[in-house]
Amino acid sequence: MGITTSSLNFALVFYSHDKFGANAFQASLLCSLYSLAYLISCMVVGKFFQNLPPYKSLLIGISGLLIGMILLLMAPTLKFAYVTHLLNGCSMAFYWPMLMGWLSIGMEGKQLSRISSIFNFSWSTGTIIAPFLAGLLSDINAAYPIYACIAFCTVNLIYVAIAGAHADEAPPKPKTSNSTTVAATAPASRSPLIRFPSWIGVLCAWLPVGFLLYAYPLVAEKTLGFSRHHVGNLLLVRALLTTLAMSAMGFFQFWQFKYWQLVAGHAILALTTLLFGFAKGTAAILVLMAVTGIFNAHAYTNSMFHGISGSTNRTSRMAAHETLLSVGTVLGGALSGHIFVKTDSLRSCAMVIAILTSTAIIVDIAFWIVAKRTNQV
Repeated sequence: MGITTSSLNFALVFYSHDKFGANAFQASLLCSLYSLAYLISCMVVGKFFQNLPPYKSLLIGISGLLIGMILLLMAPTLKFAYVTHLLNGCSMAFYWPMLMGWLSIGMEGKQLSRISSIFNFSWSTGTIIAPFLAGLLSDINAAYPIYACIAFCTVNLIYVAIAGAHADEAPPKPKTSNSTTVAATAPASRSPLIRFPSWIGVLCAWLPVGFLLYAYPLVAEKTLGFSRHHVGNLLLVRALLTTLAMSAMGFFQFWQFKYWQLVAGHAILALTTLLFGFAKGTAAILVLMAVTGIFNAHAYTNSMFHGISGSTNRTSRMAAHETLLSVGTVLGGALSGHIFVKTDSLRSCAMVIAILTSTAIIVDIAFWIVAKRTNQV
């Protein structure tokens, strides 16, 4: 599903431009509506569908996405495309939070970190392939990536329908030396507090993600003269480093429950975002994409780990995590697209997004001070 959703949103930036004449703001808004629908639906699904069997929830999500993509190809106007892409976002709320909540049942500490790493590697591998594939196909015909996404989604639907019917409702709980509650294996005195700056951090970290995925492709094509395939290759580097960094963090524990690494990571990401407004050459942009990918992974992993550590309601916590990702993506994509339409300046887009991203640093420091005063460090 990672390759399907990532390819779809990348392709829609150019598809909406070619078919409907959408500008950077309208194209980024179309993609942002997916994240907005996902955001709202995560809260609804997490509240009212908690008892839905996991594999049935996955089937609902995949089926809804498949229908939505077919309707996108049939959309006669941009407004109709807006509505159909809202359906796609709603559908994925039945998929991602339920999947991770299901996989992490009974996990805590090192086991939780490891399963989170494997999960992150799995979905993010698709995001590596997606920009390359969608960029290549978009150079030929903007609709081709959507056809490819429909094919991927159909295969996934068949697989889940067959495999899910024979799966347990929840994976078996791992054996531990402590037979008390799962939550008791986590440092509960620290987990509730540090999850808040981690959540704010992932929201702010996904502002540049929205900028790079939803606005930057058209902006780079117009201002830097890059081909769609070239833009896809640049975004591939960000996705690749995100995947590698997520995987690496799952095998180390030194960063867990440490405030200093939150401050450092968020500061580097804000600075890197600012530099996108000044970089014009391919080599410089590749470096910035790589650094952005690493610290997107840093923020994502902190939010996921600290968010669900010590909690017995993993699905709801994952829904909160996914909600914040969606808020950041929506704001970053729509705001940067709007700024570019108004100013015709890549530098202005990067500066505004960087300033907003840097607010995470203030939150980190504030919670760090509170944690020290309450002996939670």
